[in-house]
Amino acid sequence: MRLSPGDEAVVEINGSEENSLFIFVNPLETDRPDPSDPDVVYFKSGSVSSRPDLDLKSGQTLYLEGGAIVKGNIKANGADNISIRGCGIIDSRGIGARAVQLDNVSGLTIRDITLLNDINWSTFIARSSDIAVDNYKVVAVENPDNPTGCENDALDLLGCTDARVSGCFGYCHDDVFCVKSHKWAYSGEVRNILFEDCTAWNYLSGNSFVIGAETGKNISGVVWRNCRSIHSGGRPSTLYRSGLGIHHCAGGHISDILFENIFLEDCKEYGIYIDIRETGYQIGDGVTWSPGTMDGITLRNINLLQQARYRNVFYGYDASEHCIRNVKIENLVIDGKRVTGPDISSVFFALKNTEFTIE
Repeated sequence: MRLSPGDEAVVEINGSEENSLFIFVNPLETDRPDPSDPDVVYFKSGSVSSRPDLDLKSGQTLYLEGGAIVKGNIKANGADNISIRGCGIIDSRGIGARAVQLDNVSGLTIRDITLLNDINWSTFIARSSDIAVDNYKVVAVENPDNPTGCENDALDLLGCTDARVSGCFGYCHDDVFCVKSHKWAYSGEVRNILFEDCTAWNYLSGNSFVIGAETGKNISGVVWRNCRSIHSGGRPSTLYRSGLGIHHCAGGHISDILFENIFLEDCKEYGIYIDIRETGYQIGDGVTWSPGTMDGITLRNINLLQQARYRNVFYGYDASEHCIRNVKIENLVIDGKRVTGPDISSVFFALKNTEFTIE
């Protein structure tokens, strides 16, 4: 197998999903910043540095040369035009806080970095705009502080606008590439989000590509395109885990969502799970639950290489105001067979309170 810069490969030893080998091919580093620049926090190749709570300010660049390791967690709050880049490794295992937590940032670049994590969310970007995340790799192993082993999402965009996540890889024990609009005190409408050419593996809980469950503010214009899920789920359970999903569990309006050219290789629970429901999750400080609304969901060229154990779900909250409306299913393929109108009930575990067309 020949790999090129930007490629990723997962090697499963003797067919086992345990202790897999992850191979990431980074590009040559050709645009290193000046280490003497006062706005650059620079770590050289071969260095191993302890930097808990490394706090970035406006205009700063954190740069890790290939071969550099920073043991710590990265923060920024209210900063503009910051970047985290280079081919080095951020190792946040055992830190006990969110590995990368960026709040209220305008103008953000994350590129080429590899993040190792276990405890808590891996990459938490909240209330931010003008975001570019490229060739970012997250490997989040089982969480030792959580009895289920999960709660270490790979990448969450919460209340963000104008974001592009491209050529990224995420392995974690919860949601991988996730969008939310209101969680705890963090709140904001979501608009214009693109995930493209990304690879996901959610091992225990969560979903590979998902909106939710914290959706108290409106969410619109979210696209997943040319993405693939290697595996979704691990240990037996029924936790709404899916390859792609929308779990609308608060009172906002979700609209104009596109999943296009998506390959789901091995969904152990559900392949597609899109619903409006109440949840026990924390959906935002001071929020009283009410069912939300959903309109304009397109599934185009979705390929499940094998049918998921519990099949698929579309489930609106009721048949009137909180029905899922204007769903378009275009070229859904399961087990190598294109699903047509007469077939659709056989591939769905639940298909209720949803207005859809299928081609």
